Amino acid sequence: MNVLIFLFFILCLLSFIILGKPAFYLITGLFMTLVLFLAAIYFISHNFAVAPVFLVVLLVLTSIILFYTNGYNEKTKLAFFCAIMTFLLMLFFVPFLTRMIAIAGFTPEEIDELATMNFSVDVPFQALTTILIILSMAGAVIDASMAVASGLYELRYKGQVLNTKDLFYSSMKVVQEILGSSIHTLFFAFVANNLALIFWFSDLHYSFETLINAKAFVAEIVVSFLAGIMTVATLPFTAYLGAKYFTH
Repeated sequence: MNVLIFLFFILCLLSFIILGKPAFYLITGLFMTLVLFLAAIYFISHNFAVAPVFLVVLLVLTSIILFYTNGYNEKTKLAFFCAIMTFLLMLFFVPFLTRMIAIAGFTPEEIDELATMNFSVDVPFQALTTILIILSMAGAVIDASMAVASGLYELRYKGQVLNTKDLFYSSMKVVQEILGSSIHTLFFAFVANNLALIFWFSDLHYSFETLINAKAFVAEIVVSFLAGIMTVATLPFTAYLGAKYFTH
């Protein structure tokens, strides 16, 4: 516990040194996000519908990250709109995908751990899996939309790019630079988060065919692929809308 407090203190110290006063909004925003997820778990445990609860969480979470942490301005308004549109697109696409590849619910490897648990809890795992996938990629989508919106704002008002077409093409150069680092960040996050899972499968002596058909592995790789797809889609989408928004 002392180590956690020490690391949190270092985070706060570095945030205030680098950011100054905005670091206060960053730190308090983290606490607000934590309280938000705890509230969502509480409501679900009291038989509230999973999808509406987490959709509200997603909306409030995006507002906290963009408006509370970064301020209410033209950049955050554009990023918020593009992120929400991407999430709505995912709501139509992800449920179909999860049903098609059957990744909802528990995996066969978890049977022994579930033996002592109560299975009478009324939780729709299909909806829960869909929402968790969207939440898993929400950070990458919000980060991508905010990065492009900030670049567009600087090009328009500091670089004096006045034409919509020129602003879009200039912003696409920013998108190309962001895209490479974003995809690699998602890849390294996948490897880091699932390294223990890969070692576990190795200890179970899974063949390659068994590995790529294992529910636990497929679920994680699907989240990574979807996060990459949605991040790639968000970047030019934000660039196109931002070019029109900042020049009109």
